[in-house]
Amino acid sequence: MGDVGDQVRGFGPSAPQGAGEIRACLVVRDEALRLPSLLAHHRALGVDRFIVVDDGSTDGTLAFLQAQPDVHLVQAEFRYEARHRGVDWLNHILDAFCDGHWTLTLDADELFLFPSCEQVGLRALCGHLDRHGARGVMALMIDMYGPGDVSEAVHAPMSPLLQTCPWFDPGPYHAVRAGPFPHVQFSGGPRARMFDFSAYQPRPPVLTKVPLVKWARGTRYVMSTHATTPLPLYPMLAALLHFKFLSDFPDRVARAVAEGQYYGGSREYRAYKDLLDRGEGLRLRDERSVRFAGTRQLVDLEIMYADAAYDAFVAQAR
Repeated sequence: MGDVGDQVRGFGPSAPQGAGEIRACLVVRDEALRLPSLLAHHRALGVDRFIVVDDGSTDGTLAFLQAQPDVHLVQAEFRYEARHRGVDWLNHILDAFCDGHWTLTLDADELFLFPSCEQVGLRALCGHLDRHGARGVMALMIDMYGPGDVSEAVHAPMSPLLQTCPWFDPGPYHAVRAGPFPHVQFSGGPRARMFDFSAYQPRPPVLTKVPLVKWARGTRYVMSTHATTPLPLYPMLAALLHFKFLSDFPDRVARAVAEGQYYGGSREYRAYKDLLDRGEGLRLRDERSVRFAGTRQLVDLEIMYADAAYDAFVAQAR
């Protein structure tokens, strides 16, 4: 495939300086609606620099990113899906810009949380992981949604995403053993209960990700960020709050199906389109839904956890 320098060109230094920086890596296309909240959340969490690959945005995303002092912007010279659904490209970007750094690899609609992150920042977490010889943390994607129809989830870009979509399913979430590391695939939540994927794929969408990794050149994501080459994981389950269901959802589904830009020719999105085409709207909140109230709530619901050593570390840090 060649060096990543042959595939992208950066604005600014090709390898940003900053020993010990915690970095976040994103690939974005037309994400002006979600990016302000994403950057604000992860800055507060402790991310020092964002490596952002723009995949041909036309909605003002590029101008917004260029104005951010902590964003190192990279423009692609080919489309994301042209390289094995972007995985090859993503791995080489991470090799080039994140070698030796704790790195969050995110989609633009994801907010990373971990137990007690309201009290313990990302830098403290990464120090704890280093002391215990860990190089990664697994997370459960939790789909967030608003109180009414998806068309009513109109988001103001400078406001928190949780203000627009504060509801989620407390369960059930199911785990099956899988071949790729970390050898488990979670499913469940509103996508499993609302959409019929049976015509397109054997199971609902995979909710397992490994978003936080101390990247070392040669590490590889092998199925987007759902799976990696083997690495020592800390005994923790973090969360990725997932904000797919804003009012732009129908338009994004239509584009994904028309362009076939996602895995399997956007087969997951075809299931979304089947329901939307009924013309009955899409309301995800039901009597089981709960309103997000913090990471203690997720721990109490047993959809987030950490080991006793981490709990002791948090108690000491307070």
